[in-house]
Parts: sequence; structure tokens; C-alpha cells
Amino acid sequence: MNLYRVLWETARSNPHMPAIATQEESYTYGELVTWAERLATGFWRLGVKPGTRVVLLLRNRPTTFAVFWAVIALGAVVVPINPDQSRETLRRTLHDVEPQAIIYESLEGRGIAGLTGSARPVLIGVGADDADIEIRELPHLVKAPPEFRPHEADADDVALILYTTGTTGQPKGVPRTHLNTLSAAQAHVAQNHYEPQERILGVMPLSHTMGLHLYIAATLLGAMYVVVRDVDPDHAAELIDRHRISALYQTPFWYYALLHSERAEKYEMRSIRKIGYAGAVMHENLIEACIDRFHPQVFKNHYGSTEVYTHTVGDVLARIPGSVGRAGVHSIVTIDGTDMPGTIGEVLVSLTSPEAFRGYWNRPDLTRRQLDSGWYRTRDLGYQDAEGNFYIVGRIDDMIISGGEHILPQVVESVLANHPKVLEVAVAGEPDNRWGQMVVAYVVPRVAGLRVFELDAYCKQQSALSLWARPRKYVFVRQIPKSATGKILRRELTNLEGSL
Repeated sequence: MNLYRVLWETARSNPHMPAIATQEESYTYGELVTWAERLATGFWRLGVKPGTRVVLLLRNRPTTFAVFWAVIALGAVVVPINPDQSRETLRRTLHDVEPQAIIYESLEGRGIAGLTGSARPVLIGVGADDADIEIRELPHLVKAPPEFRPHEADADDVALILYTTGTTGQPKGVPRTHLNTLSAAQAHVAQNHYEPQERILGVMPLSHTMGLHLYIAATLLGAMYVVVRDVDPDHAAELIDRHRISALYQTPFWYYALLHSERAEKYEMRSIRKIGYAGAVMHENLIEACIDRFHPQVFKNHYGSTEVYTHTVGDVLARIPGSVGRAGVHSIVTIDGTDMPGTIGEVLVSLTSPEAFRGYWNRPDLTRRQLDSGWYRTRDLGYQDAEGNFYIVGRIDDMIISGGEHILPQVVESVLANHPKVLEVAVAGEPDNRWGQMVVAYVVPRVAGLRVFELDAYCKQQSALSLWARPRKYVFVRQIPKSATGKILRRELTNLEGSL
């Protein structure tokens, strides 16, 4: 069962349907198959065989998707990596995966030399000066269009490896099989109520679990996937109107940028019928802004991970504040150590899901820690209500222990975020000789002149905040460090100095 059959079957049924579109160009499913198979033949002649690990250091562009399918068709392992990450993170990732080939675009003068250690992979460039061969030269390796036969992969063969840093900063490889990837895409279609010939906006790169599975879902449906090369909301708004996009699946951070872009306001974006989000919490005011702007028929909250794509799916329009919904179509989810509604514990997800991975790449230590007796330990803290809805309250790794009391940063943040003079806030623990850890709040003021005593007095008045959970220190900053999906990078908070 080769994942490539998803593209092949769609192209056979709908060869003239648009598959990939950008602002400048578009390709049908028939054209994409032909392109992918010619590339696959060229890659084969360069030594890419079943099981070969091939790194893709490519941004969103039509070439990226043709390359992806070409590598998959050969039974090789796709390793998509974000080319915009730090050089040191890139170096560590390449050393870990030890690719036999790297397909990459220009790294803005940084080059690829010195990043691969003692390994000597084949370097295939997409407009890169230091490559062994340029991708545009590959068709010349093929004298005539071959009768291409994709590799007959087993369902449990690894199709790709996604690297994730989460909020820890340390990249870890997550192997995904052909079955994992197909099952996750099928779940995405069902859970978001997608239909054939949907028009879907693709913003997240293939290196991110959201971008990857959204794209496979689009291909399953024969949908048009409109590619945005960067996260610029103005560009996205233009494409939404031009291509009459019907479905969005993005992070809360991206929706916020789109809805607060002055230039994007001139676009109507009335074609959107279905929206979904993942990657971070979406606060109630942003939820209301999305409903007011798009009037969606479907609005979904997807809680998952790179390791097990779907944990739960919530219906935002059902108006259950704070809930991440119920277990997904393939998922069994429980709270560790309790079956009592409302009791907080670690969220566990069953590894019986066909979307679930089987362990980390080259990390048996991490595999032993995260996989426990048939369950994936998410390290998220949450609870379930009597109706079966799940709620996430924080991360085990984020827990602050001050004077023996356990304090969740998210609880403190939710209180301070409601202060009228606070634009953004993040909370972390700082080592303290007396308390062990001290609660510190990093605050982006909404207005100038905000004072510490105002925030402290406000916290004392809030019944939701225990006395010991009050911040003992406030740091006023210009911005909160976040990941590409909008998650707070708490490990970087303690390096911030007051900038206001």
C-alpha cells in the first residue's frame, strides 16, 4: 500500500481537475502525476531507492509537491524540514536523520556545506548554487517517458519522518508509515466535513503535521490546493478571493494576523464555509471574531500531535467554552489514573489508532518515556466532563512548584489576559532560594503607563487565582516568544529582559 496511490487514483479519476495553484501558475492532477513520475525516474538514476531517506528543504511551491510524490512513489522516506529554522537546529537534524539525498532551495547564502557531517548525500538543488545537480536538469536523465511503476510498499513501511521540537527546542524525528499518513488524512476529511472539489488554502509547510495532512486530505478529495508560499495574511486574503477558497485550516496565530490586517480588510472572503484550527488555544474573543468575519457552516478545533495526528475534535459552534471536544474517529483518549469527571491528570491516547506512530527515530530513551503499555503519554494535563468532552489545562513540563504548591502557568495567564491594559501575557517559573520557584509574568501592555501594583491588585481580587499563584515578579516586554504555530516558548521567557 503505497501512499502514492492517493495521487494516482485521483489523477486517474479527475486528470483535468486543478490540483495545485499559486498566484502565478496552476497544475492539474494529470500534470502533477506526469511531473512526479518523471522526477521519480530521475531520482532513481541518482540512487534514490526504497528506504532511502530524502530530506526536502523546500518552501511551499508547486515543485515541492511534485518532489514529495516522486520520493513517495519510489518507496523512499520523505524527510521534510523547514528551511527557515536555525542553522544549528538544521545541522542537528541532518546529523540525526543521515539522509542519502537532500533536495533544497537556496538557503539565503548560508549554503548546505558543513551541515551534513561526515555523510555525503546527493545534493539536488532548486535554484541553489552549490548543488551536485539542479532539479531542472533531471528530465534530461530520462530519454523517454517511462512506463512508471511505483514501489509496492507495505502499509507499515515508513513513508516519512517529521521532525518536531514542540516547546522543548530539541528536534525529534517522528516516523510516519504509509498507513499512518493515509489514516490521518482520512480522519481529517471526515472530522472537518470536507467534500469533493473543495478549494483549500495551504499555508503551513509539508514539514509541519498540519500542512502535510491537510495536503494529503485535499488530494484524497480531488480538491484544489492553493499554495501560499509565506504566512503573509495580505497575500492569503487575495488568494482566498481570487480562487474562492472554501476551507481554511490554520493556527489561531494566523487567524489573528489575518483578521487584524488592514490590507486584508478590503477582501470579502465570502467563499469560506469551513474553518478549523490547531496548534494552540484560540481564545473566545478570536473565536467570535472568526464567526463574525466568515460565518462558517463548520468550525472545528483539532487537538492532536505529530505522534498521533488526532486526539480530539471539537465543534466550536456547539459553544462549549474551553473544550477541545471528544475523541477523534480513530482515537481512544483517557485521563491517566482516573475515570472521575473533572479530575485533572495526564492525557493519554491509545496507540491502537492507525494514526499513531510506533516510536521516535534514534531515540529509544524518549520512546520508552512517551509510550507506556499501549498508550502515548502526551504530557498534557487535562480532564473530561460527564458528557465526554475533554479540556486541556496545561503541560506537565510547564508546571511551577512554588513553596510546595503546584501552579499551572495557563491559570495565571487566563486571569491576567482579562486585564483591560494587558495585550499579551506569558507566565513561567524562575529559580528562587526561598520558594524553589517564583511565579513570573511577562506582560505586553496594551497601553503605556501600566504599573506592577495595578496588576498585583487585580490578581488579589480574582477568585480564580489562589494567593500562592500570584506573580511575585512582572517583566514588561514588547513581545512574547512563540513558535511558528503560536505556542508560547516558555524556555525563552527567562532570557527576556524588561524592554519597556
